[in-house]
Amino acid sequence: MKEGDMTTGSFTIQAQMPMGKSITVSGYIYAHNTREDISAQVDILHDVVDRQRLRAEIPELEAKLEQRINALATMKDVMASLNMKREAGLKLTSSEKKQIDDMSISIRRVNEDLEKGRIAIEEAKEKCHSHQPK
Repeated sequence: MKEGDMTTGSFTIQAQMPMGKSITVSGYIYAHNTREDISAQVDILHDVVDRQRLRAEIPELEAKLEQRINALATMKDVMASLNMKREAGLKLTSSEKKQIDDMSISIRRVNEDLEKGRIAIEEAKEKCHSHQPK
């Protein structure tokens, strides 16, 4: 771009971010820009926006992972107390037996979700670092 170049248009790229935030970037189109120039500029700004959105999602993914870890600990505590009751020779109610069955399934699912969550966080961090500005 040279000083005095005529602006013939502009564009804006906007993305929704976690926690109700948004990011907006704008660029200008100059008289001498070709379609390829404009596409390259838009591609660069898309990459910037995508990286920022991904970067903002990492703490959210980590918070969800922490919630699942806490939920898993709670389920394991409940399971342990029900198992102690059974091992002590006390009779479990039908709802407690059902709770054990349901929690066993839930614990398996949460463990799967934890692994998926960890993978998602690592992938997000890797993508974020690989797309850092140079």
